[in-house]
Amino acid sequence: MTRSGHNLLSKARSLYRAAKIVIVLGALIAGASDAVATARASSRVDKMSHFPHIILWAWERRENLSFIDPDKTAVAYLACTLDLEGDRVGNRPRFQPLTVPPRTKLIAVVRIEDNRRTRPSLSASQRVRAARIIAGFANASTAAIQIDFDALRSERGFYSDLLTDVRRRLPASIPLSMTALASWCLDDDWISGLPVDEAVPMLYRMGPDASAITTYLRGGGEFGSASSRNSIGLSLDTQIAGLGAAGKRVYLFSPHPWTAEAVRDAIVQVAK
Repeated sequence: MTRSGHNLLSKARSLYRAAKIVIVLGALIAGASDAVATARASSRVDKMSHFPHIILWAWERRENLSFIDPDKTAVAYLACTLDLEGDRVGNRPRFQPLTVPPRTKLIAVVRIEDNRRTRPSLSASQRVRAARIIAGFANASTAAIQIDFDALRSERGFYSDLLTDVRRRLPASIPLSMTALASWCLDDDWISGLPVDEAVPMLYRMGPDASAITTYLRGGGEFGSASSRNSIGLSLDTQIAGLGAAGKRVYLFSPHPWTAEAVRDAIVQVAK
């Protein structure tokens, strides 16, 4: 072989060795990233572990929950509704009174609605205004903040950025929760990796996929996203038994004002 041939062979071997090193390093980095992501997910979920097993949603109506045991039941109350219209953010605060016992863990829920006739701009300035309002509910009486937004596919980028902005503004001690369509936690998973401590799959009013989803869950199926595996959302006006609630935080919605009897009956059904 000529000198030039030896040189070419030597260069090829060097390039091959360099390529192997790059591949190995890439695999190590990818593995480390996965490990970090898994650790972060576990850490986020753990931030909600001190909440009671049962959490009652208290929507925009007069609610007297003075009968609950704060060691066994928390309350997620509608704090305000944000209306996205054009480039503005309308803020409708809660007007109805809410009565709870001392020491009750309270989750401030912010509902986001968009006016699809005027089409929200989903601009950076609109996101910043919404994030400021949401983060403003972090105070001494708030144990966590939850965002409720049925984002369209075209709104997911905006929502993801909003969650990131809100998380950045919140104290590290305040968990950030989000409600999620059941499909987001199954075949249409776009929520993995979002900066939330839990995603609550809403197992009611699920539309045409309701039967398939409930059959899957009653057969022992589990949600894909790690953030959605520790809580579920149920409503008293649908079947709530047998949906894999064991060991999870259960958010309960009632279409009518809560009573002690309704709470007791719901807890019995959840346990089945």
